[in-house]
Amino acid sequence: MPTFLDDIYPFKLVDDNPEHFKYNFVSKGQKDITKRVSIRLCEFPDYNKYFYLEFGNITFNAQNEEKVCDMTRDNNKGDAGKVLKTVFACAFQYFSTFSDSILAFYGNTSAKHRLYKGLINKNLSELQTFFIIKGGIITDLELIETIEYGKEPKEVDPKDIIYQLYDPQHSMKYSFITFELKDEFK
Repeated sequence: MPTFLDDIYPFKLVDDNPEHFKYNFVSKGQKDITKRVSIRLCEFPDYNKYFYLEFGNITFNAQNEEKVCDMTRDNNKGDAGKVLKTVFACAFQYFSTFSDSILAFYGNTSAKHRLYKGLINKNLSELQTFFIIKGGIITDLELIETIEYGKEPKEVDPKDIIYQLYDPQHSMKYSFITFELKDEFK
């Protein structure tokens, strides 16, 4: 595993369904917050190598049903970097089984998306050792961002997405980022 992933939370695979892998870990700080990392098959036909990399807090409703909330404001202060590194550690473990997959990653709010790209930029040279990283640009993307639901895009045709090798100088225009394991690590 890359050295920038040395400072991570212990995590555990809790569901190995090939179309929806799930990992759990606990963020430690003022309180213990259980987090879920989910790697879910993309819903577009002909994109069976693409998976969404998502994460959020595990909560329970009144009926004690589990829910993963990526919009919660209940987080430990100061561990966002460690949480994101743990998400990438889960992705590395996922790639050890499904090396031909491509993971698509984005923040569900503009602020989170900037935060995630900042951490990627900070660790870019080491990430590029293992991954082909691309920025996905969706021109004319209309987003509605709300406090409750985050960014909600209108319908996107995958054929309208422009991919380019990740460049920190152009990261502001990336609607999402993809990670693909380099051939020498497959």
